[in-house]
Amino acid sequence: MEVSEEEKFNILRERFSKDYYAAFSGVEIVSIGALTRVEAEVKELHLNANRVVQGGMLYMIADFAFAVLSNYLHPATVSQSGHITYLRPAACSKLVAEAKEIARNGHNCVGEVVVKNENDQIICVSSFNGFIKEDAQLFLKTDN
Repeated sequence: MEVSEEEKFNILRERFSKDYYAAFSGVEIVSIGALTRVEAEVKELHLNANRVVQGGMLYMIADFAFAVLSNYLHPATVSQSGHITYLRPAACSKLVAEAKEIARNGHNCVGEVVVKNENDQIICVSSFNGFIKEDAQLFLKTDN
């Protein structure tokens, strides 16, 4: 059974709507593909004592973008490790995370995620290593 890109997008959007922390934080999937994009409007709850976005929020949006990307490319993938480098304080009103895969070998994949503000300035960059548990047809398993 062939599944269209629109159907894949809808299935993944539904699946990741169950990521309650990302949903609570206001992260939305904008596009899914070779370059996957997620965004969030910055809210009061995202700010640290210095009134800039908390590093945990920045890591979470990067990790979430990688999760969406890797599960689009390789169903049933989980993060094994992640590294983030913060480049500037996130004193902004919007976060945009773009993820792309840079390598895959066997059951391992590596993705790069860049998080920017609304002015297209890079806030942080990260890399994630994912373990591909199986190459099953995710798009036939929507009840997980």
